[in-house]
Amino acid sequence: EVPPCCLSSSPVKVLKILKFGKIYDDEIEQVKLFLEMMPNLEQLIIHCCRSFGKDLVEVSNQFQMLPRVASPQCNVQLISGQLSLSSTVPSSVSMK
Repeated sequence: EVPPCCLSSSPVKVLKILKFGKIYDDEIEQVKLFLEMMPNLEQLIIHCCRSFGKDLVEVSNQFQMLPRVASPQCNVQLISGQLSLSSTVPSSVSMK
């Protein structure tokens, strides 16, 4: 595990997660940690290693609901096969 203090001082603006979907619950918690702790994060690109089928929209909705405390304008892009879903929470709606 990465200590939160390292994430909060990270200059990373774009983060790609490859092979998402192997350990479903743990991975969503990891994404939540990135959005809560990385203030410079502008784009998070998540490549799914398996097809979520109809569940892809549900997974995308879960990502939209994650609090973006440190990076409120971060664009989260979920890619699975030929489908790509993207979301950004406007600053007026971001969690405090």
